[in-house]
Amino acid sequence: MKSAIFNLAGKDYAIDINDVREVIRLRKVTPVPDAAGFVEGVISLRGKVVTLINLRKKLGLEIKPLDKSSRIIVIQVNAHALGMVVDSVSEVTDIQSEAITTPDDTLAHAKYLTGIAKMGSRIILIVNIRELLSSEDKSGIDGIFNKVELRKKE
Repeated sequence: MKSAIFNLAGKDYAIDINDVREVIRLRKVTPVPDAAGFVEGVISLRGKVVTLINLRKKLGLEIKPLDKSSRIIVIQVNAHALGMVVDSVSEVTDIQSEAITTPDDTLAHAKYLTGIAKMGSRIILIVNIRELLSSEDKSGIDGIFNKVELRKKE
């Protein structure tokens, strides 16, 4: 499985490279009032509105200030581009299927976690990005997009 590897709170995560549109550096973020706590705001990317979510906040990890190694992984959710703010993106690599094990029952609550890969001394958590966001989260993101687009047209 060809994967993009990113880091959050000292842990390596992988997502299928086919889910990634692009990886970009941080840029000016416009906050959105009344958005979910994990939503950083929106950015403009080549004239398109992209909602940003902070994966540290979404996963309940310790919050740290964004810095020069922070990146935005742009993916497609429903009909909209979505940016995931991560600590860093390290590489694109091929994870062999024999290196991947299924998460055990203690991780069953983390439905977004589809596997755990061992590559040398590294443990990489494999994430299904579509499972990371609940249908309520996706609906909220659609709402943000619609609010911003309406204001843009006025």
